[in-house]
Amino acid sequence: MAKIPLRNLLSLIQKRFLQTTPTPASVPKAPPLKSALLLSKRLRVHQIPYPESSSSVLNCLKSYGFEDTHIAKLVSKRPEILHSRVDSKLKPKLEYLIQKGLTGKFLADLIVSNPLILLRSLDAHTKPSFEFLSAFLNTKEMLVALKRSCAWLLTFNLNAILRPNVDLLISEGISATRISRLLVIQPRVILQSHGRMVYAVKTVKEIGLEPKEPKFIDALRVICSFSKSNWEKKVKTFMSLGWSKEEVFNSLRKDPISLTCSEKKLRYLMDFYVNTMKLDAKTIIAYPKLLLYSVDRILARYEVFKVLESMKLIKEDKKVVWEIPLSEKEFLEKYITKNKDKVPGLLDMYQQALKRSKTTRTRGKNEKIDPKSPSLTL
Repeated sequence: MAKIPLRNLLSLIQKRFLQTTPTPASVPKAPPLKSALLLSKRLRVHQIPYPESSSSVLNCLKSYGFEDTHIAKLVSKRPEILHSRVDSKLKPKLEYLIQKGLTGKFLADLIVSNPLILLRSLDAHTKPSFEFLSAFLNTKEMLVALKRSCAWLLTFNLNAILRPNVDLLISEGISATRISRLLVIQPRVILQSHGRMVYAVKTVKEIGLEPKEPKFIDALRVICSFSKSNWEKKVKTFMSLGWSKEEVFNSLRKDPISLTCSEKKLRYLMDFYVNTMKLDAKTIIAYPKLLLYSVDRILARYEVFKVLESMKLIKEDKKVVWEIPLSEKEFLEKYITKNKDKVPGLLDMYQQALKRSKTTRTRGKNEKIDPKSPSLTL
């Protein structure tokens, strides 16, 4: 990657800020730099300094592996960073993060995704947050959690959000090991407002899952992903397709992630399973995991089954729906490779079916649909 001279980089950053920031009508006309200073003051942003006073900040960032693209994005998001004190503010924070295992491009990407890391107090905010999280996560887990939550774990209010939410889960009997799993798999759940976390815990318990049960954390993730009104709408959508409320709740207890299925996909799959595959709706209700598989996989494999069935290579009454969960390797070995001599071109047909399904769904992404329609095409 070509290196941009420091003076030119500063000029580009200033021009980008001036070009992308609208000037309020009340800001008087003035030379470009003066206008930027007046505007930054009005927006309660530190004034953009002259290149000479910013060079130490840029040199510091470059010395820690920040590339020109990182710096440009960082300053466009938070121009006040150019006013940071290098020795007393920037370096101590960067050194601390490196000490904790955040290095190289990961460190730069992390800070660009959330520049507040460099603006919050190291002793009053970053260190306490990191130490609190370290009680649940080792270095590798911490990196995964930070990446998945776009670094917000280090800047959310520790005492108003993180600590109360974790304390609530612990008070409900959830082990530190399972809290660690939640932080790694979906850390944003912990970043819900405390009131919302209280609501989610209460809702999952009312549905019939106790905090000590293995599925509780997964169900909590599902409930936290919906607002109260959207959760109620989700339940009504399932009920409109023949599920009772208790059956919806039972699905949440049995396989929580299945309830994250979109309304469009849910209606399509229920229609396809029942009307095309002739599957009893009660079977889907009993095994909600069937709603998790991609439509591409289901349609393509069904085409293979129909060809093999027509050639008497599998029995007509074979419950092919139970073959959909097979891994790709298992499916290919059991149905494609095994029959390649009897059905030339079967693999090509399967691959084309996969491609055709994806193309059809991509083409229809922007088309308006009626969510109440019993039959949708993807």
